[in-house]
Amino acid sequence: MASLQKQVKTDIAGIMDRYTGAMDVLVKTWAKRRNSKNDIAWLALQASKEFGAIRTHERITLSRAKNMAPLKMVKKAAHDSAEEIDHYYGYREILEWKLNGKPCPVNRWWDYGDFAEEGGAGPKMSPKLWPQHVSYLELNKKLAKTARSEWVRQVILSNREGAAVAFHLVMSKLPKTDEYMKRLTKHEHTVAVDELHHGPEMIDELAKTIKSAADLEAAQKAIVQMRIQELRDRKSTRLNSSHI
Repeated sequence: MASLQKQVKTDIAGIMDRYTGAMDVLVKTWAKRRNSKNDIAWLALQASKEFGAIRTHERITLSRAKNMAPLKMVKKAAHDSAEEIDHYYGYREILEWKLNGKPCPVNRWWDYGDFAEEGGAGPKMSPKLWPQHVSYLELNKKLAKTARSEWVRQVILSNREGAAVAFHLVMSKLPKTDEYMKRLTKHEHTVAVDELHHGPEMIDELAKTIKSAADLEAAQKAIVQMRIQELRDRKSTRLNSSHI
């Protein structure tokens, strides 16, 4: 069983390393092509996404508190919510600096962070405007709902939460070519550090409770699907400014 526990860590880490490499290529491509219109579009959508995360973690905190979950779990949910507030604040601060007093021109940008309480996309999140984003959220919901065991479901949920660390990490390492990039990379570093315990660190804990090689195989297949779709999602918002 000890060897299986070790395999959980090494196999999932291997998937994430490959995903990080692909994300690095995507982000560097964006950095070469970026323009002011794209900068504003992405900042607005990311701020909305963080606002949605605030609401999600707030619901989790209140639910755990009301249902008398272990205090450690209640505190973690509250801590995660506070971090999402910091993330939202940072992106919105850069957005407002970039807009310089002008209204945000991004179409329906607040709806981008409309996450359904039961998971997946909320009713205001437009599949027409953001098809890859909606597909990513619905895929995560489906995989968690149809997981072969509770262990696999927990791996999916933890990977969904912490997968963003790869994106924010590579973003934080981009060259500081102008004032926008100086502000953005600094904030991205903060976000990446926070995201580490939203998911990746949970894998170490989950590895201790693995029960079968079949569960690990199922979890790996799910994670690969999630990461491929997240790359599509990130590409659609990072390299596309048609949201305006």
